[in-house]
Amino acid sequence: MKLQKKFFLIFLLISIIPIFIFSIYTYTRYTNLIEKQVTQSAENLMDVASFQANYTLSNLEHIVEAMYLPKEDHVSMVDNLKKYAGRTQPTDYDIYLSNEKLNSTCQDFIYFSPYINGIFLFTPSGNILGYGYGNGINISHDYDPTLDSWYQESRALEGSTYIYGPDSKDFFESSSPSISFCTALYDVHTRDFLGILMIDCKPEVFDLATVNTMPETASLTVMQKDSPLYITQSPGLSDFGTEDSLLLEKDLNLVDLTLHASINRDLLYNEFSITQITLIFLTVTCILAFLIISILLSKSLTKPITYLSSQMARSDGKYDVSDSPYFGNRNEIGTLYNSFQEMLDERNRYIKNELENKLILLDSQMKSLESQINAHFLYNTLEAINSIAAINKVPRICTMTMALGSMFRYSIKTKSELVPVREELEHVKNYVAIQQIRFDYGFTYEVHIPDALREVKVLKLILQPLVENALYHGLNYCRAGNLITVEARREKNRLFLCVTDNGRGMTEDALTVLQNQLAEKPEFKELGRRHGQSIGVKNIHTRISLYYGEYYGLQIFSKIGQGTMVQITLPVMDG
Repeated sequence: MKLQKKFFLIFLLISIIPIFIFSIYTYTRYTNLIEKQVTQSAENLMDVASFQANYTLSNLEHIVEAMYLPKEDHVSMVDNLKKYAGRTQPTDYDIYLSNEKLNSTCQDFIYFSPYINGIFLFTPSGNILGYGYGNGINISHDYDPTLDSWYQESRALEGSTYIYGPDSKDFFESSSPSISFCTALYDVHTRDFLGILMIDCKPEVFDLATVNTMPETASLTVMQKDSPLYITQSPGLSDFGTEDSLLLEKDLNLVDLTLHASINRDLLYNEFSITQITLIFLTVTCILAFLIISILLSKSLTKPITYLSSQMARSDGKYDVSDSPYFGNRNEIGTLYNSFQEMLDERNRYIKNELENKLILLDSQMKSLESQINAHFLYNTLEAINSIAAINKVPRICTMTMALGSMFRYSIKTKSELVPVREELEHVKNYVAIQQIRFDYGFTYEVHIPDALREVKVLKLILQPLVENALYHGLNYCRAGNLITVEARREKNRLFLCVTDNGRGMTEDALTVLQNQLAEKPEFKELGRRHGQSIGVKNIHTRISLYYGEYYGLQIFSKIGQGTMVQITLPVMDG
């Protein structure tokens, strides 16, 4: 069967997607409808509960307002409190009259508000007015409120209401928990402080159980700064604010008071759960059935591609798909395998040809490099010999000629690219012999290399050009006292050969330019090139890097007026 037909079958089976989309749409619509109904019910409950709580707060506020309203004698309770703000201590009769006036002012509120335990006035003179109306909440006669935090915070609010509770208050004769609403009273004309009005109420002051239309699923809580003042707890909620609850919040008319509602969704959704479960079960069953079929078909379709991918990802580079069962098939997979194998064969042929060409090029370039170095030196030497032969008829010409012959034979020897250090030193010795005759022994040449290192094999023709460079560039054609030294040392598996002169040295700029040239990555197009600023230094570094690797080569150290040292770093190759 053609691969296209197999994928066509998969596309038919993807009809699961419409089923899935329809199920999600139906479930979402159904859930949103339930959520909308639950939210609407919760908001209605919040409106009724907040109205009830605000109604209670308004009654308490009316009591505070009544303190400022004049009675039949045209004197308000606040006016009556002025006698307690002066220095004169009121009499017992004054206190009696004040209590009667307070009782007259508040009796209607007390009658219609069964949740009020008592109403008290704490005057600046220390006198306490008012009575408790049940539960034995009368205040102890020796109680001084000015030291308590509730008194200080109530006065600091300057007329705003401070809520104290819900807990037991030790200055009451009763230890029952209660909630107190405390408000500072002031002279309306002078704004003098006249006392603190305390309205002490039962904990049921915010009794919202009567307005909770969903007692089995909803919890209503009046809170002050995240501390609950009153809770009407439903049996279905163990903790306020559980994760499966719908949480609502609404500010009340008194500052810092909020109404919170927590509605248990699970309990509300129970009656709708059967329909949801049935819908989910049918959807999951269809999805699982189509999923199994898709997996089986997808595996049969992608197995050939998986095998080809594993062959292409091999880290050893040995790709071969000719032995695959899919190789040679007459479908799209077979075409893919055949094309990949043809690409591998072509790549192998290309790599083989390219590698051979580069090796041939490298070999010819290195030979050309040696010829360039030798030709340069041979030209200078012949020029010197001709000059001496023309001017002086002396035996030294024989010495120069023999040394030159030895050097030439050494240069053209092609048995091996690697030679012992001693042969390189012999080659340098012949060169120095010629140059000392030429410059009338105007420089000294010294070798400090242990015998054990003279048998280490190194790349041929790397020392003589450096000695030549030191002679022509470092010593500047010789002056009395000039010295060229060749040294060697071994550190672990590395050999260091150093050619040092005590000549004029190099400036920092010239040294930087030469070091940058050595740091350039060697390329094939650079082989055989000659730079006028040094005799073969770049070429030697390039040969060493190509032969041994990029971690080996030349380093140059120089200071103006102190000489130059060229250090060759090579791997140790004994034997």
